[in-house]
Amino acid sequence: MRALRVVALGALLSAAAGADEPAGYHYRVDSSASELTWELPATLHTVHGRAPQFEGRIDATPGAGGEWKIHSRIAVAAAAMETGNSSRDRTMREKTLETDKFPEIVFEARHLSGDLSKLKDGERRTVEVTGDLTVHGKSVSVRLPVDVQMQTDRAVLTGSFPLAWKEFGLNDPSFGIITVREPMKVLFRLTVVPESPKPQAHAPV
Repeated sequence: MRALRVVALGALLSAAAGADEPAGYHYRVDSSASELTWELPATLHTVHGRAPQFEGRIDATPGAGGEWKIHSRIAVAAAAMETGNSSRDRTMREKTLETDKFPEIVFEARHLSGDLSKLKDGERRTVEVTGDLTVHGKSVSVRLPVDVQMQTDRAVLTGSFPLAWKEFGLNDPSFGIITVREPMKVLFRLTVVPESPKPQAHAPV
């Protein structure tokens, strides 16, 4: 269970990895069991979008005194994002996000406030995460509450946060007669699982 608690921390924590760190645990975001969506207020209705392609990797190494060093990165394929309207999606990719130049949207966290050490299976707790969100090549510091739920073989992280596209220097994503307003609301549900270890090579007999 100690290792699974590390998963919950690791999905949203990031730092530079050292080359001489001891062997630890490795986890990944299970995108097939995760969801990343957004809601954008507009004049006639709310635009709903989703990011079907994203990935994340978590590396956790034990340190002195029971401390853990966590390294992770969550990256979204910007060109795969969709709203259910092909013309609007093309405008979003080509004119707003310019996905040819900036193919990824990346979140790297750098601080977590909250104690998950005593969290048991089936329990949930809310922590605060601070990190950098990079969109269109510009990084902005964000702070968001994250709900952590422990399960037997995984951890589930859920939450939401407001996003103002002007902070990232993006063109107004209004489309046709539809005028959109800031901020948009980003919602996430991330399932993190232990990564399968690679089989060890055996020396020939």
